[in-house]
Amino acid sequence: MFVAATMSSPSPQGNSPSPPPAPSSAPLGHPEITVDGQHLLSQLENTATLGRVSSRTNDVPTIAQGLATIQPGPANLLNPLGHHITRDVDTDVDHGPGGASDARSVSSGRSSKFGFRKRLSRLSKGDPKVKETVPALAASSAPISLVGTEGCIQSVAPDRNAVSVSLGLHSPVQSAGMLSTPLAVPATQPQPSPAGNGTLRVDIFPENVINPIYKTDLPKPHARVDKTPQLVYCCSLLSKAQEPLPPTSDSDVSQNSPLDDKEKEWVQLIGPVLQDRYRWLVEQLVRAFAEHPLKASDVVTEIVLVGPVLDRDTYRSLLSCFISNFEQATPLDVTLLQGLVQLVECASSGYLVDDDLVRITTVLSKELSITHIGTNDHPLHLTLSLARVLDVMVTGEVKDLNRDRDHRPMLQLLDGLKNNNNVIQRYEATYAYQALQYAPDNETPLQVLWRYAKVTAAGAGAVSSVFKLDPEGLLKGIERLQEIGTGVVGAVSTGIEVVEALRVGADGVVRATESKFDFMKKRSWYLALQGTALFIHQGRLSDFNLVVSQAPCRHNPNFQWGVCRQIGEIVVDPLWDILIRQQAVDFLGELYRGGSDWKPHVDVKRWILTILIQISGTSDVSIKDRAGALLLDLKKGGIVEYPGSFSLSRRLPLPTASPLLAQVQEIIKVEYDLHVLRLMRIADYKQAVYIDPIAKLNLQDTDDNLFPLMDKVRDFIASSSQVMLVLGDSGAGKSTFNRHLEHELWQEYKAGGRIPLFVNLPSLERPEKDLVGEQLRTYNFLEDQIRELKLHRQLILICDGYDESQLTSNLHTTNLFNRSGQWDVKLLITCRTQYLGPDYRGRFEPKAVDQYVNVANDLFQQAVIAAFSREQIEDYVERYVPLEPRTWVKKDYMDKLEAIPNLMDLVRNPFLLTLSLEALPTVVQGKIDLSRLRVTRAELYDTFVRHWMGVNKRRLQDQKLSESRQIALDILCADGFERHGILYQMDLATSIFQKQDGRPVVDYSHMRDRKTWKAQFFGLDPERALLRDSSLLSRAGNQYRFVHRSVLEYFFSRTISGPVKEHDEFYPPVHSGTPAPSPTLSTHPLSQRNLVVELSIIQFLAERVQLDSGFKDELLAIIELSKTDGQAAQAAANAITILVKAGVRFNGVDLRSIRVPGADISGGEFDSAQLQEADLTGVNLTKSWIRQADFMRAQMKGVQFGELPYLKENESVLSCAYSPDGTSLAIGHYLGGINIYDTSIWTLARTFQGHQSRVNSIAYSPTGHQLLSGSYDKTVRLWDCESGSCIFVLEGHIKEVLTVAFSPSGKQVASAEEGKTVRLWDVQTGANLFNLTGHSALIRSISYSPDRHMVVSVGVDGVIRFFDIQTGQPGEVWESQCGEVKSVAFSPDGLEIAVGHGNGELLLYDTTTGKPTRNWKAHGNVITGVSFSPNSQWIATCSWDSTVKVWSAANGSLLSVFVGHSSDIFQVAFSPNGLQLASCSFDCTIRLWDVSSLGTGMDVEGGSDPLTSAFFSPDGRVLFCGTKSGAVRQFDAGSGESGLAIVCGDRPVKCIAVSPDGLRIASVGKYGGVVTVWNTGTGQADIVLRGHTYEVNAVAFSADNRWIATGSDDMRVRLWDARSGILDRVLEGHTHFVVCLVFSPNSHRILSGSQDGTIRAWDLDSRLLRSVWLWNFASYNTAEGGEGRGEWRCLVRIRDIFGDVKSMAWKPDTLEFSIGCANGSLQVWKLVETSSSSDAWSAQLVWSAGNPVLAASDAIFAGAVGLSSANQQLLTQRCKGTAA
Repeated sequence: MFVAATMSSPSPQGNSPSPPPAPSSAPLGHPEITVDGQHLLSQLENTATLGRVSSRTNDVPTIAQGLATIQPGPANLLNPLGHHITRDVDTDVDHGPGGASDARSVSSGRSSKFGFRKRLSRLSKGDPKVKETVPALAASSAPISLVGTEGCIQSVAPDRNAVSVSLGLHSPVQSAGMLSTPLAVPATQPQPSPAGNGTLRVDIFPENVINPIYKTDLPKPHARVDKTPQLVYCCSLLSKAQEPLPPTSDSDVSQNSPLDDKEKEWVQLIGPVLQDRYRWLVEQLVRAFAEHPLKASDVVTEIVLVGPVLDRDTYRSLLSCFISNFEQATPLDVTLLQGLVQLVECASSGYLVDDDLVRITTVLSKELSITHIGTNDHPLHLTLSLARVLDVMVTGEVKDLNRDRDHRPMLQLLDGLKNNNNVIQRYEATYAYQALQYAPDNETPLQVLWRYAKVTAAGAGAVSSVFKLDPEGLLKGIERLQEIGTGVVGAVSTGIEVVEALRVGADGVVRATESKFDFMKKRSWYLALQGTALFIHQGRLSDFNLVVSQAPCRHNPNFQWGVCRQIGEIVVDPLWDILIRQQAVDFLGELYRGGSDWKPHVDVKRWILTILIQISGTSDVSIKDRAGALLLDLKKGGIVEYPGSFSLSRRLPLPTASPLLAQVQEIIKVEYDLHVLRLMRIADYKQAVYIDPIAKLNLQDTDDNLFPLMDKVRDFIASSSQVMLVLGDSGAGKSTFNRHLEHELWQEYKAGGRIPLFVNLPSLERPEKDLVGEQLRTYNFLEDQIRELKLHRQLILICDGYDESQLTSNLHTTNLFNRSGQWDVKLLITCRTQYLGPDYRGRFEPKAVDQYVNVANDLFQQAVIAAFSREQIEDYVERYVPLEPRTWVKKDYMDKLEAIPNLMDLVRNPFLLTLSLEALPTVVQGKIDLSRLRVTRAELYDTFVRHWMGVNKRRLQDQKLSESRQIALDILCADGFERHGILYQMDLATSIFQKQDGRPVVDYSHMRDRKTWKAQFFGLDPERALLRDSSLLSRAGNQYRFVHRSVLEYFFSRTISGPVKEHDEFYPPVHSGTPAPSPTLSTHPLSQRNLVVELSIIQFLAERVQLDSGFKDELLAIIELSKTDGQAAQAAANAITILVKAGVRFNGVDLRSIRVPGADISGGEFDSAQLQEADLTGVNLTKSWIRQADFMRAQMKGVQFGELPYLKENESVLSCAYSPDGTSLAIGHYLGGINIYDTSIWTLARTFQGHQSRVNSIAYSPTGHQLLSGSYDKTVRLWDCESGSCIFVLEGHIKEVLTVAFSPSGKQVASAEEGKTVRLWDVQTGANLFNLTGHSALIRSISYSPDRHMVVSVGVDGVIRFFDIQTGQPGEVWESQCGEVKSVAFSPDGLEIAVGHGNGELLLYDTTTGKPTRNWKAHGNVITGVSFSPNSQWIATCSWDSTVKVWSAANGSLLSVFVGHSSDIFQVAFSPNGLQLASCSFDCTIRLWDVSSLGTGMDVEGGSDPLTSAFFSPDGRVLFCGTKSGAVRQFDAGSGESGLAIVCGDRPVKCIAVSPDGLRIASVGKYGGVVTVWNTGTGQADIVLRGHTYEVNAVAFSADNRWIATGSDDMRVRLWDARSGILDRVLEGHTHFVVCLVFSPNSHRILSGSQDGTIRAWDLDSRLLRSVWLWNFASYNTAEGGEGRGEWRCLVRIRDIFGDVKSMAWKPDTLEFSIGCANGSLQVWKLVETSSSSDAWSAQLVWSAGNPVLAASDAIFAGAVGLSSANQQLLTQRCKGTAA
């Protein structure tokens, strides 16, 4: 049994043995380690743990019962270092490798899962969990005892400072009273021991040291790492810095060294980006090695270095590459072999798997088996390598060695090598043999015993009963095994102990532990060498010294041999300190001379000499000399070394070059330069305030449909789409968003990821050809790098300023993006909305890869930046205020923004918000009534520019400038710094437009451009430099530009007109921007270029007109001058364009002979204007008011009216359709006829007769040869277009047919009746194929899908149903969001369907998802027709509101409103070329609209608010209009300028009344019984009048402002106090609704009118009710002077009123009156006496508001030159004058 070791009392003599210790209380059968008084049951070798079951089905048979009778006792655990020996210990000591002792020695089982090395490490470190068993008093003085085997260890002198440690090393045959031998373990370092007593010195290595690591110079953070060792050192430091420091004791200096101060400082400088760079670098090295065709020694040496710093996946990739190459190497590559082993040894925990090591050992043993021994040193290399790999397997507890396949062949191979004549080979093979014994195989202990029993016994039957586990047979089998194992399995004293390893599993199956019982061959010296190797690895050299000198197995020559090799490895390793290496040389000498306590074998002495000879060849002089001197001394004994040369180093030498690193330099340069670019772009990002923009899919979307633009862009980046277009107005924040997006993407960037690249398109020369390459060159990327990025990387291109670059090409197509071998990109482009025309999608949509003619709509997305919401404005102000010291707080800014009229709407533009915040303190300074203050964009820019220049002036004055600059600054300040700065920017803007055609980026190189125009702005002159640096310019390298395109346009506009007054509150004048026109105007800026296309400049100048009457007069003078000066034509065209956009009206103006070619006067008012002989070539007159204008002999070639002539029919037209080739237009009549028009000359070509009632729907076949019609007569007819004959009458409908459709194949048609059924018909036979049901109400519209698979139907039930046209089976069913559906149409590309609703809303659905993508309020009434343009880009809608509207299918923006029909419109259709639009109406006309000029610059007011009432204020200065939306709008009666809108609620305003002083209005909402009185100045409610029980119909103020009277459906009149709102009285008497009220002029009476047919007069003074009739009429005077009968006479007729007239009002004391229409338009007219006769009157337009419309009645075009035939016909229809 085992005996525990305890502490003995100190011996009086230092070297005498201690007396026997008392028996320990520890459990018997276990070795015991006791430290500091605590027991530790150590299982260093033989702990039996529950293990796994073998996978082979026949290994361990199962049993059903009987196991309960087996009661195994505790297993015997063997001594880990000094195993029990069955013979004399000296016999074992004297045997070298291959001796008989190997066959008879007894080895322990494997260690527990912690392993020997870990437990030994814990012990030597002073683990606090390992305690001493003796009291502290005894521990302080007692030496440490080691219970040994029969060969006792010599004691050493006690050390009073030692930590007491007791190792219980027991043998099964030892008695409990066995003596102990003291072993001293010092607390700090060992004390020298006498050397003359035959013991080894324990002070050769006096102390533990920090384990050596390779160090190099640390690179600067952004410096290139050129050598692989330096890279490995950097990575190791970064890894170490991230790991938590393990707990250490004071005496333990052998842990990995902490970072020193220099290393810590360096690590702090290396951010995550650089760490990623280093990691990426080592990954690239591994990749380069794998791709390297020749695994030469230099690349192997280099790549092995990175092993310790690799992540798991990269490490395993490298290991696999090594193994594969070694397997294929012929002949043996020693360097590759050494590298493989070194890579295995450096693996981090969890990196290796069992299969790796099994595969390596298998290939090594195979290579070793075929290598001829003695021919070279390959066998030795293979043996050493195999041993080192097996060492790793031992420590890693690999379990997958197969005994028959792997284990046994290797044992036999190594057993043969043990008998080799080469002594070195023999010893190394012995070591490998032992390593293999400890490397576990796949046998359980039971299988081991069975195998030995099977070999030794007569046959397998001798142990069969054991496997059957029959209780009776089990006992007999154990007895037999005991007999067989006598003298063989000496570690097992009784047979039953063999079965102690058996355990019963949960399923009743016998399990066996994993401990191997191959006791015949395991030796303890191998484990001892493992421990010493661990000590060396950890730098614990003092502990190493102690174990070597006192190990129980120290006499074994194999142990001695291994120790000598370990010491030799220390000597030759340059990483160790030179002093330690010298001490190691001395250690070899000490071992050579070892006395009785070491007794070196003669083989070992020869080995030491051989090692010293190898050391003598090193380059280190001190080591070489020390080894040489020792060698001379030792050789005096006559012993000689072994012949040959042998390597002692465990590592490959450090590489002198880094070829792999050099190979990947270019790739590394790319990533590193990207890293530098990333840092630069992040550092360059300067955005003081950033607010995430909100966007929408179209301009008509409500706020409910807004979404964060960043989320949309992130979705785009993650999607498969390739191009995204972001639209926005000037100053909407597009560039700001782009830079912020780039900033975020760079911050998130990881090496190898998608590269964000901000591209300023105007700065590139050829963005349409080499966009990416040109941009990268600006960042100094080389061509090879660009090529590498092009082939291997992905980019996100953020392209800013498409409009500023004046591009018209498709960047995705022209750059061949995302095609094979081309750039792999995501393309995000921003552009101003104003820059694009209607057909803009073609500039951005990617083309399908295999079909260049087709667009790939699924690869394209877009969004429109919405104006700031109030919340965003508040957020911006809140962030803006703290940026610099200010006297205002957030509330101050918000109060002023809300108080100034229209300013809140203006600052919804982010750029204007910035300008406003800068300007506001100056703007409101000294102002009391902010409600009367008005601010324009031009004024804001004026104030902001002045503020900017003032700030920069003060900045320069505070700086310490050079002498030349200081002189220049003093001169500029003396003459007005701000003035010079603004002049500088005005001149620069002018030059940009003159020299670069408005291209905003100026590229200036002083050496190249010093003699060009650029030098006057960007040269080295100090004054210019100061002005340039203070201007609103940005610079990127040699490129300059204004900070925003609108700033460039602002300064250019100032060259034409600047601020107004000398002491203007916004901006003092700095330059006379409005020079008086010269006779020729040749030098005037208006003459230099056509500004019609520069909408932003036109807007600035239009605002100047509103602010400066002088500028208006100047422009009028230019127009006047053009009558006589032909050179003024360009200036005059710009002038009249500016004036019209400023709202200047030319009604009745003499414009004869003006020259304004190319002007845009769309929407202008020219009522009764004189334009005879004017040059109007190319003028845009779309929707202009030219009623009664005279165009006689005017030049009108190329004039655009925006409309075509209409077709007049004798009856209502309910349907229309273009033929597929566009040559014919078919229309369906109310009475059943069908007319066919020739579209080339617009004449009637043919008439089809057959239907008995109205033709509700018609459709052409795809070929155009047939026409389909559906009628109210319940039939569907198919017509032959050539002959006009009816081919089939398709009968079967039981109700009226409302809609028909032709399939795209032309083989099938569909029809739907007023019922609930859709019928499908065969075109060839006329047979009814299917009846499609499912709708619950009548069907309104049907449409075929372009792919010929489906038909869709919609109806009153609000359901959208799809049907398969081949089978008639129902498909998907979508519920409409807006109720009743009136019309439906597929887009030609089949991706969307448009659905028109009864409430006027239009919805677009994605056909792939079935989800609505966009919806908006398109009309104020039912949408009766929907049609897509042939290119799917536009949608036309028509409605019962008598309008036709054209929308952008991409974003829902309104492109045009066509007004002309006077009644309900039933259908609308695009011509096949998409340039015309036809609409048919109940007014008996087919109107043809020109859509080729959509989006040409005219302002389109979408969704005008219909008017319900209109009243002038008593003084005639203000016109009040009630609207359908519930607001009351105010207009200046003279100019038409809109004022404050009063929101009265969400219901239509039914009636309003204005107080006599004009300061208050009373309003009543529809269906409301409440009257609200509003303050017209503030828009706030003063009082609310409640009392009526039904709807209020009339309200009136008394003339004295005292009373308010209201009349209601409750048949009562109520009188209220106008100031307090208190009810004064209720006037009753009417028997029906009260509908009108009026006060008498003296306010004494009220007259009320009622639907009871009476007018009642109420006396307010007497409060008596009286009824009277009042009449007022005009009569003729008779000849006698008396009065005769009167009559009504029409003085004038106004025909150009396009909408239902809802209200009229006369302006007091004038001949002016207003007309308000249901479509939202408002006009003010005046009656003009045209002759001396009182009967000659005419009406002239004063002003108008609302959707513009072409009004041309009574205009004269006689003799007009150049009018096209279509325009002539149009004007003939619109006016009574005769066109030439």
